Amino acid sequence: MALEDIFKALEQQAERDITDVLAEARARAAALVAEAEIEAQRIRERHVADAESAANSRAAQSRNSARLEARRLLAGVRQKAVSEAFEKAKLAMEDLRSSEGYGELFERLLGEALDGVSGEFDVLVDKRDGTLARASLSSRGLDQDAASDLTTAGGVIISMKEGRILRKNTLESRFEKFVDNAHADVAEILFS
Repeated sequence: MALEDIFKALEQQAERDITDVLAEARARAAALVAEAEIEAQRIRERHVADAESAANSRAAQSRNSARLEARRLLAGVRQKAVSEAFEKAKLAMEDLRSSEGYGELFERLLGEALDGVSGEFDVLVDKRDGTLARASLSSRGLDQDAASDLTTAGGVIISMKEGRILRKNTLESRFEKFVDNAHADVAEILFS
């Protein structure tokens, strides 16, 4: 019976070895599953963080784009308001000729245009200023006629006999210079 006892002992030993191997395999499997779950959690967290980062980036881009568009629209509205202010001023300039102080203004414009002019020259004015120009030239001791070839809200152009413009002192030319220089100032006044 010793052989039978040996087989039985071997069988019991094999069962213990199998149980130990299975227990070790289960423990390793459990450790692998735990590691896999931890890695899966890290992957999920990384994907969530990447998705959050991408969403934040898209949100920031959208905010920046919206801000840029708002600034562009605001700049357009401001530019339109400034342009309308200048247009109103330009329309008001058309009424200056009928104002009480226009004669004095015309005298100053003509005086500035004539300042330092020598030799032969032509004086160009709007036909509505012809009489005023002749009287003003005469009062300055100039025996000069004023040609009514100009269409302007007021003012004068002095040109040399060769036709080259020497001095342009019209309300429009002065207004254009003003607009060029005062654009930022008018915008600041309107929107501050």
